[in-house]
Amino acid sequence: MFHTIERKLLETRAFIMKVTSAFVLLLSFLNSFHCTTVQQHTDVVLFGALGDLSRKYLWQSFFQLYLEEQTENKTFSFYGISRDAQKEGSQKLTKLLDDVNCEGDISSVCGLKLFEFRQLVTYVQLKTDEQFDSFGKHKLKNIPENSDFVLGRIFYLAIPPNVYSSVAARLSSCCKLKISHAWSRLVLEKPFGSDLQSALSMARDIGKHFKEEEIYRVDHYLAKSVVRQILPFRNRNFNHLETILNNEHVERIEIAMKETADSKGRIEFYDKYGVIRDVMQNHMTELLALVAMELPNNHHNDFDSNKNKLLSQVKEVKEEHVLTGQYSRYLHHAEQEKANISLSVYTATFAASLLNIDSPRWNGVPIIMISGKALDERSSYIRIKFKDSVMCVCGCKSFNVSQHGARQIIFQINPGSLPTVGILVSKNLFSPHLPKGLEDMVVTSQESFVFGQSLNEFYFSVPKSNENAYVTVVRDLYRGDKKSFVTTEGLEHLWHIWSSVIEETKHRHPKLYLEKNDISLNFGYSNGILRYVEQESSLVADEFSERERLSVSSLPSHFLGHMLLVKPDVQLYKSLAEKINDVAKTTVVKAGIFHLALSGGSSSIQLYRAILKHFPKFPWRWTHIWQVDERCVHYDDQLSNFKTIDEELLQNVRIPYGNIHPMVDKSVENVCSTGSVERYKAALVHFVSKLELDFIILGMGQDGHTASLFPKSGLLKDNENLVAMTTNESSVKRMTLLFSILNKARHTAVIVSGHKKHDIVDSLAGSEKKNVKDYPILGVNSQTGNVTFYIDNDAWFGK
Repeated sequence: MFHTIERKLLETRAFIMKVTSAFVLLLSFLNSFHCTTVQQHTDVVLFGALGDLSRKYLWQSFFQLYLEEQTENKTFSFYGISRDAQKEGSQKLTKLLDDVNCEGDISSVCGLKLFEFRQLVTYVQLKTDEQFDSFGKHKLKNIPENSDFVLGRIFYLAIPPNVYSSVAARLSSCCKLKISHAWSRLVLEKPFGSDLQSALSMARDIGKHFKEEEIYRVDHYLAKSVVRQILPFRNRNFNHLETILNNEHVERIEIAMKETADSKGRIEFYDKYGVIRDVMQNHMTELLALVAMELPNNHHNDFDSNKNKLLSQVKEVKEEHVLTGQYSRYLHHAEQEKANISLSVYTATFAASLLNIDSPRWNGVPIIMISGKALDERSSYIRIKFKDSVMCVCGCKSFNVSQHGARQIIFQINPGSLPTVGILVSKNLFSPHLPKGLEDMVVTSQESFVFGQSLNEFYFSVPKSNENAYVTVVRDLYRGDKKSFVTTEGLEHLWHIWSSVIEETKHRHPKLYLEKNDISLNFGYSNGILRYVEQESSLVADEFSERERLSVSSLPSHFLGHMLLVKPDVQLYKSLAEKINDVAKTTVVKAGIFHLALSGGSSSIQLYRAILKHFPKFPWRWTHIWQVDERCVHYDDQLSNFKTIDEELLQNVRIPYGNIHPMVDKSVENVCSTGSVERYKAALVHFVSKLELDFIILGMGQDGHTASLFPKSGLLKDNENLVAMTTNESSVKRMTLLFSILNKARHTAVIVSGHKKHDIVDSLAGSEKKNVKDYPILGVNSQTGNVTFYIDNDAWFGK
């Protein structure tokens, strides 16, 4: 018995010694492994190092990276690149780095790290090929091919996109690492092109020098704390969510990015890109992909594949799917920044868009996107509103509203009126499980509301960390995680969705809205078409804001000594139509008859359509229609002014046949003769009391002619006749009213439209003295009535 126990003790002792020896060997191995840890060095090269993006976000984010990642075996160098001279640029960068801080971390460790970081930042001027070559050879760290050292280079291009390709080519030549155990990453900021073709062209040019896996296109919205939690939240609540995120249960998806700030200081950018290019084509469509795509596995390729598949299913946005607006002070800001006003008048600072996804899961679910400047709050969110499928039959008096009210999930990306960012789930939907990046927030306020519901009716979870998006971007960049970045394939899908509608709406005049809280921006959708909700007050607000936004220093109240009105063409013709309608009704009441003289030209067509559209009760029965001028051609000729008047206006109204007075009598074989002039004069004398026409519509040609009174014409001095025939002033013989009757009119409107008229408008507005002989329009000077120039934006401001 004793021997047996002794033997077992010896065996146990031997076993313990073996385990101990093995443990010692393991520690020795681990220690050996630690001592031979591979050395890593990363060069960070920041182009645009002195710019706003670098100042506000990038240098702080790179310091945060250094604080988190730097160790004895992981080292960094930072280079700030600009075109400024070496001394001046270095001074500017030093001053800029003074703003980099520990952001609340008061520990001595952070302070020491910050000191080290600033010492590691070097300013370098890069303009010429020689400077690029020298930088690659003498500044950046270089290692031999057979070294165990791992070397990385980050080239961050915070510079205008038009130089991306040329800088990428230079970097590829001088600085890109081409050895096996090294990596290079080229980082690009949006915009990535202005349409599909330019984006693809840029991608091809850059692709000649950097591989797809080396290109990182930043979409910082994908790095925002709530956005980063969308997929983890969906995964964690897979059993609840994936059965209801489809067209059977979802009523609509709303994605909004609202700002209280205006575009002041960024007019040039906004005139070029506008709100659709600025945020809808990229940030907002990427957000849509995250809530609508099929859930990926953890593999990165699966994520890209699923996202790109969803983007490929989003239908092209059509013109009728988009509403646009512009805040009322935009043109004032454009004037202050000396922008090209002919572009600014079309710039959308607000847009609403309707999107659809062509897939079995989402077909028929409207996706509404809203974004704008100078709105009522700064708020960004994704709102998924579920269908209300509960119908109360019995017990409706005690129907629990909170239990059966609106069901929704809201990803609140910027807080708006909420206390913080987070994810809200209606309590009558389900109780969510939280991924590790979220935590519950206890709601104590009874007065906080979101979309008409009390905040107490939601489960509210918030990110445990709410760091700046660029800190996340830089961290992902360093680690090679491309989830915050846009691939070339994804970029192509994004532009395919939006390119057509951007082109279709580029010359659309946006609806004007008052800053901060204009309810006239409220809209509805039906049958795939978006429409503003028309309200009486909104029409007044529109006209007020139109006057306000155009009341800038470059717009005088008078032109050539007469009243001036400058507006976008649609509003211009509506204003003139309203004036004619008011004068017609007043005149008919007083005199029982209204005499209206019309000119030819395409501008008049828009006027006729405005009258027909807005004033169906115009007093046509008591109106006489006269012509200001006419070509000597038959009625059926496309050059006939009367043919245009007849087809566009007279055939659409009930006017007595005897009230219509064409200059050319189509029943007469010789359409223009001395007899024609005399007949027209006789008609005027017979019908028009004192030869005072009530309202005359004139135009102005590019040479300054009006009616058919051309420069250097002898008719300009004819004060005896009412009507005359032109001689050789134009290619086609014409009849025209003369100044002797034109200047007796009670009201005269001169329409000047189109960018081709800008030069003559600009010339006439100049200080150099001009005469009627060279510019017949100067002869328009009503003796007893008034003259108003109606000039559209294109003619006034130019193309």
